[in-house]
Amino acid sequence: MPDPLALVRAALARAERARALREAGLEPVFYVTELVRGGRGGGSGAGAGRELHRRLWGLDPFDVVNAERWAGPLPLAWRFRFGWVYGVCDLAVFERGRLLKVVEVKSYGAVKRAERAQAALYGLLAALNFLAKPEVTVWFPCGEVAVRDWELLAMDALSKREGVNRARPI
Repeated sequence: MPDPLALVRAALARAERARALREAGLEPVFYVTELVRGGRGGGSGAGAGRELHRRLWGLDPFDVVNAERWAGPLPLAWRFRFGWVYGVCDLAVFERGRLLKVVEVKSYGAVKRAERAQAALYGLLAALNFLAKPEVTVWFPCGEVAVRDWELLAMDALSKREGVNRARPI
């Protein structure tokens, strides 16, 4: 198994590269919310989420791997044939440097297919970055919902994106 510190550093480097490429418009980079909803997230927590995500670039990889248990927002990205998929999961849970769980937090009512698909995409990005199969859940005011079929939901979300299937290969 690769060194957990190397995995965290590589994941952060990928996320920063995708962010910079999106900003510069040099390569196709899709936000997770774009793939799920067809546009950038604009829910009740979107502004606060973007502010928190903006400040994440000071995340210390040593904190993630050296703590007995670490949980926090984590930027994730992966380059597919059609381009990059990028986003910041609300909560990634690590134990002794190993990824255990990915959580999407919602501040409103019921968990619908879009929320499950969003959590599933973060699960896929986390799995690819950390060579692990995390538990994927959605937290909402009434409780927690496990996304048991996250692999299928993530693949479905990737395949339905307009423009993704027609993108040129890299």
